[in-house]
Amino acid sequence: MTYYLGEAILFAALVLTTLQALRMRRELRQVRAYQADYHLALGKTEAALGAIQQTIRELQTNGREVIEELGQRIDAGKRLVEDIKASHPTADTAEHIPSRRRKAA
Repeated sequence: MTYYLGEAILFAALVLTTLQALRMRRELRQVRAYQADYHLALGKTEAALGAIQQTIRELQTNGREVIEELGQRIDAGKRLVEDIKASHPTADTAEHIPSRRRKAA
């Protein structure tokens, strides 16, 4: 009788182990599917980051060009103001700019 009881316990353990192994196999299949999705997502993320990096480089280059152009125009504007001041040495700039003090007087 104890022999049958021992066999029944071992058979139940075998059934439970088999069920557990089947559940783990199913979970492993899901993990593999998730891993493929993650691999695909990481590949797309890498491509997107590469495009962002290239865009940043282009913006830096364009920004430098804009700053250089702006600096040149500022210098040209300063030279123009100096030329105007030099051509009209007697002109007082305060006469051309209305102020609140003059309006009050």
